[in-house]
Amino acid sequence: MSKVTHYLRVQDGLSDWVGRVISWLTLGIIGVLLYEVVARYVVNSPTIWGHELSTMLFGALSILAGSYTLRHQGHVRSDVIYRLMPLRARAFCDVVVYTLGIAVLLVFFFMAVDFAYYSWSIGEYSNSSLWRPPLYPIKATIPLAVGLLILQCLAEWLRGVLRLLGVRYDDPRDDEFGETR
Repeated sequence: MSKVTHYLRVQDGLSDWVGRVISWLTLGIIGVLLYEVVARYVVNSPTIWGHELSTMLFGALSILAGSYTLRHQGHVRSDVIYRLMPLRARAFCDVVVYTLGIAVLLVFFFMAVDFAYYSWSIGEYSNSSLWRPPLYPIKATIPLAVGLLILQCLAEWLRGVLRLLGVRYDDPRDDEFGETR
């Protein structure tokens, strides 16, 4: 196995693993909302924490799913036009898009690190409800998610560069998607 294939396999595996792990947050959200509905409408005793906790869990789920979604090419793209292009033109578009994406994400990453660091340093708590949960753990998921997305973007960028240069490599995704990229 070449170093490129090994790198792509490891990076894709990381994104898949993160996606599988955080998908369990869905059950947590369902559990919290189910409890809230029963408490509110059956027992007539709504919680002060249900809505805010479900919102926090959904936010973490949504942002952490970015690298998994990119790995499985689930982000929005104009496939109608993209699929009509020859392979090298698609590769050129991918290189441009992922280069710009990585640049923007790097800026966002450093801003997110500062944002999370500040929240941890002041011990930030929510003022949205009487429950007042700490916000710093949920804010720490932002730089983590952006970092994971940057890593997956690097793998996608590498795929694009190799295709653009006409370099043959074993893409671990070829077996999954049934076509050579």
